Amino acid sequence: MQRLEDWTARLAEFIETRRERVFSWGDSDCCLFVCDAIEAMTGTDPGARWRGLYASEKGARRVLRDNGGVAGIATLVLGLPVPPALTGRGDVVLIDTPHGEALALCLGGLIAGQGPDGIEFYPMTAAKAAWKT
Repeated sequence: MQRLEDWTARLAEFIETRRERVFSWGDSDCCLFVCDAIEAMTGTDPGARWRGLYASEKGARRVLRDNGGVAGIATLVLGLPVPPALTGRGDVVLIDTPHGEALALCLGGLIAGQGPDGIEFYPMTAAKAAWKT
């Protein structure tokens, strides 16, 4: 996947439009949040193969189990992980949240991820693994 020329503006617009979007399995969960962001930056939907496959936590757990968890899904879509220190704006990171491991986006000095009531922000030090987009 290659980022579009105006990817920075697209990423900023994506974050703004998703700021208060509540969590929903199969629509606004951590993996699809990241896939939606990648689509905004590249025009390609890396989550297309999983859309419509689940609408509940039980269904999401099945998809995660079958694809190696959230880190496995990121690796399927983006290739092998890199050290978090090598991430830049728009790259994908793995973080621990109170709800478990989650995929999120590097915004430079912060990480943005889908929370229960909208986007939650974390320090970059929260990144456990990363993938280049």
